[in-house]
Amino acid sequence: MEHVSRAEDASKKHLNDSELVITTDKPLSHDPENLRQTPIGEKGVLAETDSSTYGVVSDIQNPSRKSHHEDALDASKKKITTTQAVIIFVTNEVGIGMLSLPAALNTLGFFPGILCIIVLGMLSLYTAYNLVQYWRKYPYMLNIVDYGRALGGPWVEGIFAIAFLVNMALISASAVVTLSIGINTVSEHAACTLVFTGISVIVMWAMCIPHSMRFVSWASWPCTISIVATVFVVMIALGVQGPANPDAPLNLKAIGNPTFTEATSAFLNIAFAFAGNQAFPTVLAEMENPSRDYPRAVIIEKCFSTVIYVIVACVVYALSGEQVASPALGSLQVSMAKVSYCVAFVGLLGTGLVFGMTSSRYLHIFFVRNLNLLKRGSNPSGPSKSTDGILWIFSVTLFWVVVYLIANAIPVFSSLLNISASLLLSWFTWGITVLFWFDLNRNGRWKSSGKKIAVAVLNVIIMIMVVFMNGPGLYASIAALLEVFNDPTQKVNGPFTCADNSIV
Repeated sequence: MEHVSRAEDASKKHLNDSELVITTDKPLSHDPENLRQTPIGEKGVLAETDSSTYGVVSDIQNPSRKSHHEDALDASKKKITTTQAVIIFVTNEVGIGMLSLPAALNTLGFFPGILCIIVLGMLSLYTAYNLVQYWRKYPYMLNIVDYGRALGGPWVEGIFAIAFLVNMALISASAVVTLSIGINTVSEHAACTLVFTGISVIVMWAMCIPHSMRFVSWASWPCTISIVATVFVVMIALGVQGPANPDAPLNLKAIGNPTFTEATSAFLNIAFAFAGNQAFPTVLAEMENPSRDYPRAVIIEKCFSTVIYVIVACVVYALSGEQVASPALGSLQVSMAKVSYCVAFVGLLGTGLVFGMTSSRYLHIFFVRNLNLLKRGSNPSGPSKSTDGILWIFSVTLFWVVVYLIANAIPVFSSLLNISASLLLSWFTWGITVLFWFDLNRNGRWKSSGKKIAVAVLNVIIMIMVVFMNGPGLYASIAALLEVFNDPTQKVNGPFTCADNSIV
């Protein structure tokens, strides 16, 4: 009872200091056997705890272990509304991945392709919702890497950190490659492709310099409009002019007959289209009321994305047939392909902005925490403004240098998508949330009711899919990349090449 009284007093003190509450209908239960569970005070407020009692994630859960600098940052940045969150989420997902979907339908056929899009979309909605369920247990998590620490301590956090940054770099590199394809197409290969990837990286780097997710939310509006406009340009142009060779037959397939490598690559292309989940925790942590608003935002975004994907994939494939390219803009005749790439540039830059900002924010937090800048000097509240600014610019620069290297090491658009989807995105979109769910329902809670058992079976099925994507999926991705490099008809035949990578 004495411990509970101290916890309640601490929770009241914390409520007065930060006014951060968990908006659940009832407080989270405290399991004495779960050393990672923070006790709950009045009104669902997390109480201050002793790190020696509550385990390795207390620095995430316990506000008393945060500096005043971090608390002030947290309070000042929790300004993202439901509408802004939806726009950021849409910009995360409705982008590069959509441009590969018509080609996936050409490989799998109409009906299997549409079924894959719908099923993967609904599964990604379920796993995205699992993120907020886990956040309610550890509401001081700021990004997906903090989720790893809550799940398994520092070692798991380290694995999450490396995997998260590598995958974010792969996704950003795919945006850079697409931009280089567009610039080569519009300029008719006016310079070395390495120069065009460099220009793309520099522009995205500059867009990430403003240190604000609210800036991302406002910048996301024109980016989302750009992507939607590009899709309409492609569909209208195909309807009016036809594909690159309008006299050739379309040869549409209701059900395809692909090889294993082709089918797996197409499946991974569809999986990549739902790549946004890993960036959602960063936005969730800065929402005004995550517990209430995040589920609504993610439902709107996932339903919108899935519907748009089905419409775009079906229309573009129906109008271009077997001439469909990946990205889909290459299906157009040359003049309209140039127009569509010009329209798409803003949206592609937006993809780089969202993923680049998310990654840079994690690197910045990592450097501030691990360089002990919060404890140095006469100001215990945190690093000086100039030091903080230098660290931010360094974080942004480091990330985009790595992206430039990856974009030129793997200069094939579809291969970048497949490798990212099979190696890491499979875990960040689906796999890790299975681990979160079983962590929330351990000690036999997963079999406490028929509904729980059914959900447990669903999670096991999701994990089997993830293992398939890791093993056979990665093999198929690498095999497809090597085929491109060894194909004498391909202009891009190796890494770090100046060759023209335009596809019209």
